[in-house]
Formats: sequence, structure tokens, C-alpha cells
Amino acid sequence: MTRRVAERIISIGGGKGGVGKSVVAANLAVAMAEEGREVVLVDADLGAANQHTLFGVEKPGPTLQSFIDHEIESLEQARVLTKVPRLTLVRGASAVVGAANISHTQKGRLLRHIEKLEAQVVVVDVGAGTAFNQLDLFDLADLKLVVLTPQLTSIQNAYAFVKGAVYRTVQAVLKQHGFEEVLASKAELAETARLEVLLQATFDCSPKVEAEVRMALQGFKARLFGNQVQDAAESTVFRAVARMLNDFLSISAPFLGFARATRALHDSVNRRRPYLLDARHDESALALRQTARVLLDEPVAVPPTAQSAVATAAA
Repeated sequence: MTRRVAERIISIGGGKGGVGKSVVAANLAVAMAEEGREVVLVDADLGAANQHTLFGVEKPGPTLQSFIDHEIESLEQARVLTKVPRLTLVRGASAVVGAANISHTQKGRLLRHIEKLEAQVVVVDVGAGTAFNQLDLFDLADLKLVVLTPQLTSIQNAYAFVKGAVYRTVQAVLKQHGFEEVLASKAELAETARLEVLLQATFDCSPKVEAEVRMALQGFKARLFGNQVQDAAESTVFRAVARMLNDFLSISAPFLGFARATRALHDSVNRRRPYLLDARHDESALALRQTARVLLDEPVAVPPTAQSAVATAAA
């Protein structure tokens, strides 16, 4: 088994493009570095990477695509300095045709090497959508942050994204015991059924499987963060999503906070300079820094070996 090196892995996903997920990921990485942690931000938005733009990194060099293409043998070789002390970046592939379509073998190698990055915190910016590559990158992490806006389409896609990630996690457990067809066949017939109901017959057959599935769900550790919020009253929507995830997917996904749709956040992208480097005390800056502290302080059970099962148990 490959030895895990990264002390804490945090994935940032959302299911829908345009919700500001990468901006949130960039600023949380900045906040964690400001807290004194050694942080590496991995731009794993396969085919649509933009973290290098958000940080104003122009120097050419190896990228995540270079690693996938075996031009380099370690993600460590793709790390580049940013203007933020203690924060390095693994740039992703941008405008490369087919970059999002990595093979199962390539994905497994990528997941293992993310876990081998030498850092106190690894932040993984996961691409939009519910393809297995995105779901497995999201599932790899100790803590999983879902970024969503108050818009209905964002809420729908965020739920579908988390549902896919949870089902992928449960499917890996079921596959180890020969029950892999149970969830797949029933899920197609019951779009809104509760996960607990879909699995009850399997639980009745195997208490061991039930115990392992419940442990996996308890350890899923998803969290919610709202973005592009116009009015604080909209935060009630995010709490409703948290309740829905608990009711239908049997996971706890607390709502941590939100960032407003401000001109300063918007303009930071065009200035190629993370928002938190200039914003200190406004509401969104405080919310981002508080969320970063929560994610840093949250207890995680770090396995001694890499979680290659994420890549291998779910084909």
C-alpha cells in the first residue's frame, strides 16, 4: 500500500459551473495559509482549470496534465509558488481537448499522488458535473465542501452532485461484499427515494454490510458554503438543503456560512489577485476565514495508507 503523506485533504465541489467554486477554493486556501499551515491547492477541474489565473501565475512549467501524460512522475514536480507565503499551486489543464476524459488507471494514479503531496493541507478544486472522475476526486477528501448559490438550478445540481458522491461511496462498500448491483438497479427506479429505504433489504440480509455502510456515511463529512448571496435571508435555503441531505442521503452536511455577491469579489478575478489578500474585515472575508478555521479544526481520521479503494472499488 502507498503511504499517505498529506495531513488533511479538503475537496471543494458543487456540481454546477458558474457558482464561484474556484474563487471560494482559492480564498479558503489563502485563509488556511494565513493561519500558518503549509497548503497546496490542486486545480483538479479537468479541462477547465483557472486557479493559475486567479493567482496571477504566468510562469510556464509542469501542470496536472503533465503528470497525467507522464511528462513528470510526481505531482510534487508540478507545484509552483504563489504570492501567498506557505501556499503552492498545482496548475490544471486548461483548453486541452480531452483533458477531462482521463482513464480509470490515470485517475487512480492521480488520486494516490494527491495523497502523497507533502503538505499540512491539500485543497482540491473539483470540476463541475457528476462524472465518476469528479465524484471520485471529491470523495477522496477527509472533508468535502459543497459550494452553491441560492438559485434553484444550483441547488438542484448541488444535490445531484452530493447524491452521486454518496452513492459512489456506498457502492464501494457494497462491491466489497458482492452487493454492487443492489443500489444501481434500485436508484434508477426511485429518483427521490431515501437511501435508507433503498438499502433496507440489503441491511436485513447482512448486518455487517449495514454497519460498514453506516460508518461510511458517518465519515462522509460534507459541509455547505453559500456563494453569490444577495440577501442574508437567502441563507435559509442552504439550511433547507442540509436538512434534505440528511433526510434523503443519511449524511450530516452542516451549513458553514456564505459570501455575498460583492464587487470586490467579482473584480478580484480580473485583477488576478485573491480577494482575501486585500479584504480584511468585510462580511464575506470574515465568513471565508471563519469557514477556513472550521475546516482546519474539524477532527479527521487520517488513514496511514492511501485510500486507493476510492479509485479501485468503484469501477
